[in-house]
Amino acid sequence: MRVQLYGSILFLEKNRLSQKENTKVAAARPISLQDRVLQIDHIQARRYTKLAGDTLEIATEGIIRHLRACARMDVNPDASAVREIIDDAINGRRVFAETSNDRLAA
Repeated sequence: MRVQLYGSILFLEKNRLSQKENTKVAAARPISLQDRVLQIDHIQARRYTKLAGDTLEIATEGIIRHLRACARMDVNPDASAVREIIDDAINGRRVFAETSNDRLAA
C-alpha cells in the first residue's frame, strides 16, 4: 500500500500490522510554497517574500524543481540550494539541472 502526502511519501507495508491494531496517520494539509521555504530556512523565506514579477517566477520554478528532486531522492531540501536559487533569480538566471534522458542517449 502506498500513500501520497503532498510532497512526502509514506510507505506502509502490507500485512505488517495485525488487524487488531489501530493506526493513526497525521493528515497532510496543503501548504503554500512560502510556508515550505519558511520550514527550510527563515532567512531565505524573508528573501523569497520580497521577490516580485519575473524574479518571483524564476525563483518559484527553481524551488519547486528542487523540492521535487529532494522528494524523488528522499532527502531533506538544502537551505543553501534555496539561497542559490533565489540569488540566481535576482540576477535573472534560470538555472536548473537537465532532467530529460535524451542527453544520455549517444
